[in-house]
Amino acid sequence: MAILETMGGVRHNLTDYGVPVLKIAPIDIVYNSENIKGQPGRNRTERFHGVRKLQLTLMVQAKDVTDTELLTDQLADILDGDEEFYIYQQLMTNSYGFEMPGQSSFTGALDAVEWTPHMYKRWKVERINNDAIEWKGLKGKRVIEFETSDLPYGETPFTSMQLLNKEWDLEQIAWGLGFKWDEDSPQFTFSSNDFMVKNYGQVTINPRYMPFRIALKGSFASYVQIENLTTGDVFRYSGTLSTNDTLVLDGVSYLKNGQQVTGQTNKKLISLKRGDNRFSISGGTVTSISFDFPFYFK
Repeated sequence: MAILETMGGVRHNLTDYGVPVLKIAPIDIVYNSENIKGQPGRNRTERFHGVRKLQLTLMVQAKDVTDTELLTDQLADILDGDEEFYIYQQLMTNSYGFEMPGQSSFTGALDAVEWTPHMYKRWKVERINNDAIEWKGLKGKRVIEFETSDLPYGETPFTSMQLLNKEWDLEQIAWGLGFKWDEDSPQFTFSSNDFMVKNYGQVTINPRYMPFRIALKGSFASYVQIENLTTGDVFRYSGTLSTNDTLVLDGVSYLKNGQQVTGQTNKKLISLKRGDNRFSISGGTVTSISFDFPFYFK
């Protein structure tokens, strides 16, 4: 039940090689604490998400002895690289049958398996441990352990702006991620000074360590202020903006027409909490503003 995708975009469907069973564990919670002399127990100073562990068990069936070596080499080529990659789940919509007494091969049972790719959420992982294929005759089993690389969350392979460009099927995405759109299609571009942006994911978008790009066009005589009224975040640029200019907040970078303007800002960041985020832009008139970010899930 797994598809691997290299950082270069090449995908490997592991169901082509056998039955992959992917186990995705909950995210670890990291606790820091301190002991206070004379006080029972301990004082928690902070808690935050750590890594997530994933385990892939791959059951394979060779045709003959030579095929065992071929399968071993093919899987090594896919799984034993030194770079991180993305992993997707697949859903088994028609399961395989159990091996009958005296049966020496489960090839026929595998033919009955039907898979539904779940391509709307992926995890960026790196291998931390693995076993060689354990062959028993022509049947083999390999267990590989992964940890999430960078963020521990599942993420969409698309961004909000790619949704608006109709590069993905909205109804399929809503079904695949287990939530419903509002009555209207999602909006991430606006042409007014007051509007609402909805983060459909389960995790706050934080530009310190997540891709998040805001692009603003408009007419502003002396300053631009972008305020997320929901979170209290306020960004301010102390400079002019004409209708031919574009102000961009890209992660922790601040750009006007591609040039750094960090020194003219208050160096604050805009985040997006889960759900609705109400914005207000002051200092002038907005021509257009867009919000581009992926969605993250616990």
